[in-house]
Amino acid sequence: ETVTLTGRTGAGKSTVFKLLLGLYSPDSGSVRVFGADADKIPSAVKRRLFGYVEQSFYLVPGTVADQITLWDGSISREQVISAARMAGLHETISRLKQGYDTPCTETLFSQGERQLLAVARAVAADPVILLLDEIPANLDADTERAVLTALQKAAQGRTVLSISHRLYRRNGGRYLHL
Repeated sequence: ETVTLTGRTGAGKSTVFKLLLGLYSPDSGSVRVFGADADKIPSAVKRRLFGYVEQSFYLVPGTVADQITLWDGSISREQVISAARMAGLHETISRLKQGYDTPCTETLFSQGERQLLAVARAVAADPVILLLDEIPANLDADTERAVLTALQKAAQGRTVLSISHRLYRRNGGRYLHL
């Protein structure tokens, strides 16, 4: 299922994600994911549960492959390539001098390509839940279309929770206004 959280700035949309990811503990009550308290789920398990795509893409030191795996040794090269293909970046990465082993720098990818890299990062571990935080913001129309196409592919077979200030037509999705 796809559910989109909408609402004004400061309504708590991002806080819901942080509670789900276990980054915040609730003041009262509980936030449970598959029966477990979200803030008690080990980090290694969270990577298999959640794929998180933020508005901003934060580079980590290392290669292009490291951007996708976040140094998770359990993610194979085949999974990295599959995630990049799904995001529409494999051809771009393959044209780099060292391909996936190219050291990643701030200027290596455009803003749109970085957003696609974030999608690849989110799906590399094949999570069951995809969290999308206001993804197409600040992108030109063509890049936004490419990112939305990659997100549609990434969403197949997954539960998707998204945050949006704009409502997009989603097949069978629901909107919750905070």
